[in-house]
Amino acid sequence: MESNTERMRVVPLGERGAASVPIIACIIVALVALLLGVVGGIFAAPYIPKGRSTATLAGVTSVDESGLDAAMGTYTVKGDRRTVTVRDAILETSTLDAAKNADGTYDVPSVDTVLSIARNDVLQADAEQRGLTATEEDAKQYAQKTLGTQDFAEIAAGYSMSQEQVVQLMTRSALLDKLRDQVVTTAAVGEPAPPASAEAGKENEPQQQYATYIIGLVGDEWDANANSWARADGPYRQQLKDYTISNESATYAAAQAAYYVAYSQYSKVQQQVSTEWTDYVNTLLADVPVELVSAVA
Repeated sequence: MESNTERMRVVPLGERGAASVPIIACIIVALVALLLGVVGGIFAAPYIPKGRSTATLAGVTSVDESGLDAAMGTYTVKGDRRTVTVRDAILETSTLDAAKNADGTYDVPSVDTVLSIARNDVLQADAEQRGLTATEEDAKQYAQKTLGTQDFAEIAAGYSMSQEQVVQLMTRSALLDKLRDQVVTTAAVGEPAPPASAEAGKENEPQQQYATYIIGLVGDEWDANANSWARADGPYRQQLKDYTISNESATYAAAQAAYYVAYSQYSKVQQQVSTEWTDYVNTLLADVPVELVSAVA
């Protein structure tokens, strides 16, 4: 098995050992979308509109029908060597009809699509080995969470994909979401909502709604029975020490200050989750050999 420092080869067909790029750099680039909670397909490797192909392998930017099954890259998952063709790369992000140019050719997708396919395939295999599964209902929930709709037909129309492709993409995405939840031990926290804006001219007027908002954020740092702070060393107390707060009233400015503390804590947790997930995925992918090849000779 090759080490982390093994270099990924970009090799035109018929030639071996041409240009090279560090594989670890490619892995880091490929992980960016995944760390944002998106795991593949149109959201990890967006389809390149006609006339804007980013393919640079041997100068090839488009192929005709006969070139659709040419290899763009190969990789190995649990001993199984797999090939990504031009057709596979296009279907990762679009339908063939939508990708077809007026002259009957197809723009060669970015090589990042090959990395996206390989990465997701490896992660999916790991999830399935752990006994994780995702149902169509899971896929709908994932679509609702990330796209604001669970109407697969609507999503398909919006992204020039078939409904079947969308179902497969959302199901895989939901599965990898479950994998992340299982392997990341840092407990996730919800993003705090900011306080409701104060009416003009009432920003410094004590109001019940802002007291309720602040007490809801600070949790056990507040002693409702004593109508005061439970301790003096908590992060909220330190930030809000110059504001007057009670069970009944607080100002909008105090609520804003509390929100900044809550969001800072949320950001720190999110960073911990991202770091832990990155470390896990990098470890999983570090020894996966990936070879990119030219679409045509």
